[in-house]
Amino acid sequence: MGPLAQGGDGLGNGLRRAGGWIIAGLLFCWLLPGAGQARVIGEIFGPGAERYRLAVSPLKNLGAGRDPGRLSERIADVIADDLDRSGWFKIIDRSAYIEDAQKTGIHLGGFDFRDWATIGAEGLIKGGFRVLGDKTIKFEFWFYDVFQRSAVIGKAYSGDIRDARRMAHKFVDEIILKLTGTRGVFDTRIAYVSTGGNRFKEIYVSHLDGTEKKKVTDNRTINLFPSWTPDGKKLVYISYKRGKPQVLGFDLLTNREAPISTREGLNLRGRWSPDGKYLAIPLGLGRNVDLYLLTPGGHIVERLTRDRNIDISPAWSPRGDQIAFVSDRQGSPQLYVLTVATGAIRRLTFKGSYNQSPDWAPTGERIAFAGRANGVMNIFTIRPDGSEQRMITANRHNDEDPSWAPDGRFLAFTSDRTGARRIYTMRVDGQSQRRLTGSTADDTNPSWSPRVP
Repeated sequence: MGPLAQGGDGLGNGLRRAGGWIIAGLLFCWLLPGAGQARVIGEIFGPGAERYRLAVSPLKNLGAGRDPGRLSERIADVIADDLDRSGWFKIIDRSAYIEDAQKTGIHLGGFDFRDWATIGAEGLIKGGFRVLGDKTIKFEFWFYDVFQRSAVIGKAYSGDIRDARRMAHKFVDEIILKLTGTRGVFDTRIAYVSTGGNRFKEIYVSHLDGTEKKKVTDNRTINLFPSWTPDGKKLVYISYKRGKPQVLGFDLLTNREAPISTREGLNLRGRWSPDGKYLAIPLGLGRNVDLYLLTPGGHIVERLTRDRNIDISPAWSPRGDQIAFVSDRQGSPQLYVLTVATGAIRRLTFKGSYNQSPDWAPTGERIAFAGRANGVMNIFTIRPDGSEQRMITANRHNDEDPSWAPDGRFLAFTSDRTGARRIYTMRVDGQSQRRLTGSTADDTNPSWSPRVP
């Protein structure tokens, strides 16, 4: 997947347009279970499985009209990039393809599986499109098992031509759902902080492939730590636009910013509860920095911690009954877990002298965090009971700011392995590390969105 790039017509417009074509995309779906499907699942996810060799054919132009912007190849590239990033597939280079996609069909009987078996493909994605007028496009996508010569899944989508890439992302998510039982995450977004080539830090939002990149803040100061509301429609972040840290919210649909906590003292990184009713946030209202619960309007509901040391970086459990956070109450920064109902606090991490930035997996099974090891920061995960701490990056550079994907199988993080800091993604086992941003800017603080309808 390529670096984040300017493009699209804005995230808010994309969200508003989404409803029409998503409904159209559900017009038909062929699910053909059987031996072919079982083989595919075994190849990718069975014991000792290697990456599944997959060919992604250019799409066939099914209409009599034009191919605007070489959609035939561009949309096939989107699908191939998504599947390659997942780490489960080995995409066969297009230069090896024998078949001419514009001269063969996309349905069973319309093409020869031998053309694909010859180049070593185990799976095949074919599709077609029709451009209707200036604004509408219709897609038909198929995923085939080459050995069984059978269809695994087919989908159709229709909508605004500007949403063509998003339709491709949704098809990839359907493939992953069919093969794993859990929907993919390629029709999601990343919020992050970027210097944009200068000394200011602004908030951006983009699809994973860099389309519909939106600059959320533009106040030529410092803005940090974006975090999503559970519905994926708003962000909360810290801004120094008034000279001191304040917590602000931004509605991605209306493009409106609103204050949440502008109190005297420190207003630090906050996170929304899973039900969206509360914001857990560190506030420095006196000598201490403690965790508080706020309403969406910024009113204090409850003080959660009372300690003379610093308590920061709250991260909710998926059930909303616990909060992981960072405290130096026993000397060095370590992770702790607070039970919201009782106020009981227990220490979570005991290894390492400096642990920070917890993020609780949406599955509830593990908590990711950044910890110092061998003189640099790396990404770790640990079970909520404190067992099975694992270091999943082991680089000579700094890897920080972990953020879970909504399926709990991928993480976004910041790394300075190429010099400047960039955002990367990887599977939870540390495999398939891919760079997401690649501009000349300094990119940090990724926050992976929930799934958006």
